[in-house]
Amino acid sequence: MTPGEDEARLRAALADAHREDARHLPGFEATWASAQRRPDRRTAWRWAVLSTALVAAGVATWLVARPKPVPAAWPTVATRWVGPTDFLLETPDLVTLRSVPTLDPRGLP
Repeated sequence: MTPGEDEARLRAALADAHREDARHLPGFEATWASAQRRPDRRTAWRWAVLSTALVAAGVATWLVARPKPVPAAWPTVATRWVGPTDFLLETPDLVTLRSVPTLDPRGLP
């Protein structure tokens, strides 16, 4: 076999395959006409209702099957944590600021 004969056989096989494909494919005009047609409004509404129903079913399933919150394992205890350096924040002036001074209106000039 020469390279020319191989090429001729290959071209013939490809042409045969293309003819076979052309028999099974719809024509361009039919494809273009179906693409230009508007979709049926009822079909769009059906898809909208179906998708809404699926979302609602998913949300309902999640609400029913979601895990319930676990109660606190530790009882709450009234404690006050005192840091190791809290004593530095208490100054002598802070003691006087904790109470409101009483003013005698007669003593003012």
